[in-house]
Amino acid sequence: MRRLDYYHVKIERFKNSNRIILKGEITNGSGKSYNTVAVRIMLFVKNVISVNEVFLVNDLPHGVTKAFERHIYDLLPGQSFDDITHYELFTENCY
Repeated sequence: MRRLDYYHVKIERFKNSNRIILKGEITNGSGKSYNTVAVRIMLFVKNVISVNEVFLVNDLPHGVTKAFERHIYDLLPGQSFDDITHYELFTENCY
């Protein structure tokens, strides 16, 4: 069974823009090394999904914690960073 844990996950505004940066760390406790881990991020505005995308974390050996950072540009027109009510982050697949 895969055991990939996420720590120190933060969603921040990029400078004074409407862009968002997702930062955090992923730890591979699965017992297996992976070349690529696909991670899904969903951002919600008033309990409705506003952003739903997958990003890749490359080269994640067993027992290693690796930092990740993802720039998100896809908020809907008229939405801003302050409108985000919550998020979900999970492993989609490992290769």
